[in-house]
Amino acid sequence: MIPSLTVALLLGVARAEDGESPPAETSETGEAEGSEEDVLSRHRAPFDVLVEQAIGTTSVPVEYNWRRTKVQVAATGNHYFELNNFNTLRAGGMVRLPSDSMIFEVHVSRVWVWDTPSSELLAFTPYRQPGRPSRMELDVTVGVPLAEGVVTVFPRWFPAVQMVLNAYGGLRYLLYPSGFSGMRVRDIGSAVLTPTLSATELANIDETRLDAMQIDPARYGLMAGMGNDFYFRQGVFISPRAMFALPILAPATETNLLFWADFSLAVGVAF
Repeated sequence: MIPSLTVALLLGVARAEDGESPPAETSETGEAEGSEEDVLSRHRAPFDVLVEQAIGTTSVPVEYNWRRTKVQVAATGNHYFELNNFNTLRAGGMVRLPSDSMIFEVHVSRVWVWDTPSSELLAFTPYRQPGRPSRMELDVTVGVPLAEGVVTVFPRWFPAVQMVLNAYGGLRYLLYPSGFSGMRVRDIGSAVLTPTLSATELANIDETRLDAMQIDPARYGLMAGMGNDFYFRQGVFISPRAMFALPILAPATETNLLFWADFSLAVGVAF
């Protein structure tokens, strides 16, 4: 036993000196033990390759995870810029339904329109400006998060908030309750689907318009814009937003107000 072990050791030393590697030991099944290394080698990757593959994939720091909320409600206030001489303010409520990749919103608002010194002077002339009298508005909007993260604000003692930058797009529907006065139910049902106000509606609304106003006939329009959501740890959020009218449907709605803006602020809570 000892002489055979000595011979094996001498043969191993001799092969090492000659640059030869000792033969792989075989298992009882006859396969080389090093075969497992060969099987795994094709699954290996250098460290720099793994780093390049991981770029852009990281955990997002979350101060408040708004995606896990079921519903969000808020009070909203808006100011319009319609390139005319009238003042317009809007106030209402909003319900938001968040998901992993977007936010669905429904707004119901009351809009007030009143004169300015310029529009009062314009009323003494034969000229009229396109405008929309006081009304109700219904918005259906979709928001898509573009960027988000935890931010600190000024002053420093104020708690950190979760900020989300969203792109918004939606449909805004204008409703004049007095416009349906004297109309039959069948006529109202067909009128609410048309892109322009009917002759009966325009005649009814004409009684409530401002003296220097020419009623815009559009019933609805498309809106697009950007806004931020600032979520506090308790679920309270503040959302400033800027929306702009898109004149894509102008040929169908016959609107005279092609370009105008709407700046809003929403304050609410997420559940």
